[in-house]
Amino acid sequence: MIRKPNRWFIIAVIIILVSGTALTLWTVQREENLLRADLLTKTRLMQRSISTVHVIGLAGSAADLESPVYLALKEQMIEVKSADPLIRFIYLLGQRPDGTVFFLIDSEPPESEDYSPPGQVYHEASAVLRDVFASGKEITEGPTSYRRGTWVSGLAPIRITNTGTVIAVIGIDVDAGDWNIQIIKASAPSIIAMLLLVFLLLIFFYVQQRNEQERQILAASEASIKESENRYRTVFESTGTAMVIIEEDSTIGFANKEFFRLTGYSQEYIDSKRKWTEFIFKEDLEKMIAQHRMRRQKPDEALRQYEFRLITKSGDIRTIMLTIDMLPGTKRSVGSLIDITEIKQTEALLEQYASAATSYADTIRQTNEKLNLLNMITRHDILNQLTAILGYLDMMKMKFPDPSLQDFIEKEIHAAHNIKTQIMFTKDYQDIGAQSPGWFNVRKNIVSNAANLPLSDVTLNVHFDNLEIFADPLIDKVFYTLLENTHRHGKNVTTIEFACQAQKEGLVIIYTDNGEGVPTEYKEAIFQRKYFKHTGFGLFLSRTILGITGMTIRENGEPGKGARFEIMVPSGAFRFTDSE
Repeated sequence: MIRKPNRWFIIAVIIILVSGTALTLWTVQREENLLRADLLTKTRLMQRSISTVHVIGLAGSAADLESPVYLALKEQMIEVKSADPLIRFIYLLGQRPDGTVFFLIDSEPPESEDYSPPGQVYHEASAVLRDVFASGKEITEGPTSYRRGTWVSGLAPIRITNTGTVIAVIGIDVDAGDWNIQIIKASAPSIIAMLLLVFLLLIFFYVQQRNEQERQILAASEASIKESENRYRTVFESTGTAMVIIEEDSTIGFANKEFFRLTGYSQEYIDSKRKWTEFIFKEDLEKMIAQHRMRRQKPDEALRQYEFRLITKSGDIRTIMLTIDMLPGTKRSVGSLIDITEIKQTEALLEQYASAATSYADTIRQTNEKLNLLNMITRHDILNQLTAILGYLDMMKMKFPDPSLQDFIEKEIHAAHNIKTQIMFTKDYQDIGAQSPGWFNVRKNIVSNAANLPLSDVTLNVHFDNLEIFADPLIDKVFYTLLENTHRHGKNVTTIEFACQAQKEGLVIIYTDNGEGVPTEYKEAIFQRKYFKHTGFGLFLSRTILGITGMTIRENGEPGKGARFEIMVPSGAFRFTDSE
């Protein structure tokens, strides 16, 4: 039954295509002939409007530019071109005795890139054009491509009336693209008619085939409906969660065993056209009814998942996570119910713990504020007493010149200064981490700290401009400590260098000087409050300050050749900004 329609369909399509193609070719040829005739008519009219006497009066040189005849003919060409949108160029050509073709006049203004002045040789003159000079016959030529584009040209000779001698040729060019558009427009009806017939034939065949397929599908679907229903019920029962199908009138159309277990009701009770609304906690009912209606009227705006409270047969209130959507092509919805009562209870307990933790954190913060205030007051009082002690020791040093006493007084003054340094260390250490980290320009930080130290005899080179690092606000103490240690312990330092180098783990900021360096046995001790020539608090603080944002510092210079400190900045803690 299917092979016969296919055979006739192919035959019909072939007949339509062959007939349509033949009609289209005939139409194209006819339109081509009409267009050429029209172009030749326009060329002939232009030829007749030009006086032979005027043409003879043209010299074919720059002298014509001032000639009234030249100007009048050029204006005439421009007007004709403007009146006909299909015409692109109009030109008058002459031929010298040696056969050279040259321009007498064209329709282009002097400022145009296509303008040809009088006397300009027309190097692209075709054999057809030269034949017009020789034979005196008007003709159309093209499409032909040359420097101005691709054109179809109408050519007509201008003769001396008495002798018939050809003294010039008038030419009109039409853009080949516009020419082809006219042909396409003329052939469009036949093409459209052919395609429409093929389309109608396709529709007829499609409808015929579709009807046959639908008959076959209907026969097969009736046999598989029962099997599909059984398979669907098996899947519905095996999901592991409570499932329910809701009708448009809110009755429960079908529920699985997990739903019976969750609610505590029997299948017979649920199957007796019970409405889902009788199982919902009163305060949640209005919201769920609104969602039920919206899901059937504006399904895209309805929630597909939300929580509600369900009342079981025993009166327990369970918190349920409902996932629900419409069954395609029906007014029924299918929902999955998951009991999250225990999860909600756990969340409530966690909220209580979080609230208690917040309360404890506030208590700790208040305690720290009080301790910091006490530290500040105590530190202030101790420093005041130390100032008084140092003053009295200076007075004793001047009053008792005995060398044995002077030695004791010097040791007491040194001890007092150490105590003062340690007290100041507690202030700096207390401030670490007190404020949130931020982005700091490394070069500006280095330069500003160097300005506070007597480094006028030292050349400071910073080999980067726009590097920023994410650090504790006390980061300036790190660079100050490095510079101050060089000034204090470097011995004859003349150069300090800062550079940076990208590595797989991040970025290394490298500090070097040309001093005596750090002995191998002290390279780690200098960061542990055991600096071999000083208290070590500065580098100890520096390592702690850098550690706030994950940075590290180490000394790996060669003893005797200068100190070298490397600050490792992890990825994400540095950036290069645009230069100001």
